[in-house]
Amino acid sequence: MREREGYWSGARRRRVNRRRFLLGSGVAAAGSAAILAGCGGGEPPAPATPSVAPTATRTRTRTPTRTPTPVPTPTPSPTPNPNAPRRGGTLRLWKAAEDDGLDPAVFHVNNTEVIYATMTQACTYQPTKNLFAMDGMTGYEQVDPTTLVWSVRPGMEFHNGDPVDAEAVAFSWRRLDDLYGATGGAAHTRRDGFDFVDAFEAADGLTVTERWSRPNADALVHRARHYYSFINPRMVERFGAVEGAIERADGAMEDTLSLQELPFGSGSGPYTLARRNATGTRLERWPDYHRHVPADDGFVEDGPHIDAWETRILDRFDARAAFLAGELDVYEIIEPDELREFEGLEHVAVTEVPNGGFSFLGMDGGKFHDKRARQALQKAFDYEGFIEAMRPLGGRYAAPISDVLPHYQRLSQRELREWYRHDPAEARALWEAADFAVPVDQFRIYSTDEQRQLEINELVARSLQESLGIEAFSDPCRGNEWCARAFYQMKDWELLGYGYGDFGWTSGIPHDSNLIHYDPRAYGNSAFNHYVGSPRPEIDADARTLAGMLEAQERILDPDARADLLTDIQRWILDRHWCNWALPVSAVSHYGFSARLRDHAPDDWLNFYDRRRESMWLADAQAGGGST
Repeated sequence: MREREGYWSGARRRRVNRRRFLLGSGVAAAGSAAILAGCGGGEPPAPATPSVAPTATRTRTRTPTRTPTPVPTPTPSPTPNPNAPRRGGTLRLWKAAEDDGLDPAVFHVNNTEVIYATMTQACTYQPTKNLFAMDGMTGYEQVDPTTLVWSVRPGMEFHNGDPVDAEAVAFSWRRLDDLYGATGGAAHTRRDGFDFVDAFEAADGLTVTERWSRPNADALVHRARHYYSFINPRMVERFGAVEGAIERADGAMEDTLSLQELPFGSGSGPYTLARRNATGTRLERWPDYHRHVPADDGFVEDGPHIDAWETRILDRFDARAAFLAGELDVYEIIEPDELREFEGLEHVAVTEVPNGGFSFLGMDGGKFHDKRARQALQKAFDYEGFIEAMRPLGGRYAAPISDVLPHYQRLSQRELREWYRHDPAEARALWEAADFAVPVDQFRIYSTDEQRQLEINELVARSLQESLGIEAFSDPCRGNEWCARAFYQMKDWELLGYGYGDFGWTSGIPHDSNLIHYDPRAYGNSAFNHYVGSPRPEIDADARTLAGMLEAQERILDPDARADLLTDIQRWILDRHWCNWALPVSAVSHYGFSARLRDHAPDDWLNFYDRRRESMWLADAQAGGGST
């Protein structure tokens, strides 16, 4: 026992006293409960200005024949409200690398500041609020289970003056299937966002109708994603390549074409792209941007408050230094061991937000086809010891669906402990009873070679070895090799480690967060050999059952009924320890913002819709658009 305690203690990362940190001077903390309740930027209400009734002052005089003249009381100047939004200024951001391209239907890495700010999407969706806000649409109607009708916002134009009408929107959405097919699925566009659609039709100038082959409860959330940006058909016709993917820009002149840039006139968002090179990007306000009436959550009737965005390309070390020096407005994720560096800085606001991250161990269905072998692993791991060592701000047991989806996640921590229970004796009994086509005499934990992942692997290996008496070790490699070996059908590993569990985001769709990792049609198939048609009868039967359950829940449009089925699916997965093993994650995550950035809605930063929040403003913005 003493040896084990020494190991866990020695593996512990530098601890952070959560209470002391969150209450430290110069740090603003918004609790998770407040975030889940839908609080905005965390600004306190403006102090009430006391109302003072003016009194006339009379001058005494000894001359009885002179009429006293009242002295008027000067009217006090109104006190500026420091919490009232103001216009102007430049938002200062960073990203780790240049983007690979800017077509919203093809790329989604390192291009979000351009895609979300220069283009228009149908709506936004904030998962933690379960709230839709209309952007390029003014509303929608589910006419029947297989017909969805959208009302396009009137008066919109692309940046070159072409109208944004129903035909342009329908064209933008129809092209996705062609792009997906032309790239062999290599485009980042998710096919499950449109594979249930038979047709996107422009019913009239401002009405788009979706006709479906089957109901789909996630259709609205899919339309909130950047793939469904409104694209100018004329620009695609002029500059398109690869079945209509935009890859070139005219800029100011046609003879300045450069590959994989966004043509001016393709988008209709609040900003236009002024610069894009190896140092970063600059976006500037488009003066002819359409009005948002009414202005739903995050939008402003007269367009965004901030005039320009500057995004620098920096590595994480330089970005942290720049943020701490007051040169950036958003640092985004703060890792637990970085928190101390952010204490006591008046220009820094650290915000606690829900953690949507995951930490997984995939299990090869060829080796662990008997559920008793997987259940043995489930009981062989010391979860509380792992939390103590790896989660300095507290940990949570992770369910198959992320806690950031509170309207779909109904399993309590107490219930999850019934499955994630450390019991070495039961683990050994299950292991000895399990059937193995090929003897498993070691646990090779295959992962990338990042230090954080190696620390997780080390703790997993030690715990399995102690509980089952079987050698366990980490097998790391570089990222490109990891992808290749992870997807070989014949696995040369037993467990596939990925994800730190400290932070993460969600689109708001249960399949993304995180059922895709268990899905026999998705990662369950390609990464873990848990698929329909497996030569292992147990795997094949269970894969068919789960695939049917997943397809069924997508068809249920009633949220409560769908949540019931999703809860049954999670219990089914946990009972069988199916396919993938969720390790405990951090209880919370933290984002860093500058104190001057207001109404930034921290929960929006969990899903990229932050970059579409026009109501953000800068406290030091000055008349004329400047800021200090």
